[in-house]
Amino acid sequence: MDIRSQVWSPLQNTSVWLGAWLYGLTSTDHLIDALNDLGSQELIDALRDLRRVTRDVAPGEPLLRLVLSGPGDAPALRAGSASATAASKSTGNAIVVRDRDPLTSHVLVPDSSGHWEWFTEDQPLPAPAWLSPGEADHLLTQATDEATRLIETSGYRTDALRSPRLTVGTLADFYDTPGLPESVPPRAARLFARADNVAAIIETVTTRMNDHRLDPQLLGLWRHIRQARMAGVAYAVGEFGRLS
Repeated sequence: MDIRSQVWSPLQNTSVWLGAWLYGLTSTDHLIDALNDLGSQELIDALRDLRRVTRDVAPGEPLLRLVLSGPGDAPALRAGSASATAASKSTGNAIVVRDRDPLTSHVLVPDSSGHWEWFTEDQPLPAPAWLSPGEADHLLTQATDEATRLIETSGYRTDALRSPRLTVGTLADFYDTPGLPESVPPRAARLFARADNVAAIIETVTTRMNDHRLDPQLLGLWRHIRQARMAGVAYAVGEFGRLS
């Protein structure tokens, strides 16, 4: 199994860039550069339609939100819908965009090759958790501390990784590329950074060191990493709306 696909998705940064652009906080040129860097070039052709469907949307929830899924977590989309089926067959991830009609949502689903499908749902989607950055950070911290305790209790040590609290700088640099808009609120950026750090540690142990003895302790963190990323996107895009 590809560990990186479970702990990181370019959709996190894609969602933030789209949100900043839809709220007028970044230019179209900067957005296009970011989409090219993120491998989401195909979305460039959809920008005009995204602007159209989000025009005059009532204040309230963020204009868009991120949907991430993984083992044990189905995509938070309407069961049996075309968008849920497409997401389940590809990456399991999606971007949900609001419409001026409160009962309508637009679901953008990518596959692993960078192709996107656009689905329009005319029935309510499952409600997201809407965790605050503080709540998501607390849950991720708790899960990390518990995994660390289990690892330390097991007596696990290697010459390559002497402490499970190691910060893996080289991989953290990967997760931060190609960056985020300047308008991202610090609380969201800090939450993304914590998720990146935990993801880098997991990838180091399971992939770079090819050591799977700790899988039971580490794999439970995946869900909390995804929750942190979704919460960070929702908070950032919500703040964009407040600032615009």
